[in-house]
Amino acid sequence: MAHFNFVWIDPPLWATQPDLTIARVTVEEFTAIQRHRDKLLHFVHCEVEEYLKDPELVFEGNEVGFPHRRKLTGTYYIANESYIAHAAPPWFQICVKCHFLEPPKAGIERDDDYLGLEVWLKCVPGNWDSFEVFRNTDSSSI
Repeated sequence: MAHFNFVWIDPPLWATQPDLTIARVTVEEFTAIQRHRDKLLHFVHCEVEEYLKDPELVFEGNEVGFPHRRKLTGTYYIANESYIAHAAPPWFQICVKCHFLEPPKAGIERDDDYLGLEVWLKCVPGNWDSFEVFRNTDSSSI
């Protein structure tokens, strides 16, 4: 599979503003997580790159299927985030949904949403190097 660099961008002006869902997470806990947002987003970025370079998950060349490499511009933005606290033992379930863009379609003069990837992470409070994939990274057509 050919090498492809992906770039995280701010949401386009036409996109719905990112949604944030928080459940059972205190303000103090959320603030602590956000102090390590760069690590979290770096982990998300690495995970989407791994996903999109897997020939079992992405089509290319003359193959027919979704998602297809030629439909990706190489840019994505964060569309949604959710944070859920779990107890006994305490940990956070974090989901970051990324929207990947495709080149303009006929009659549209801008890139558009093409692929959604939800990256599910697990993190242990106080151990901010503990970000790990919690389950599968889920894909969707958008």
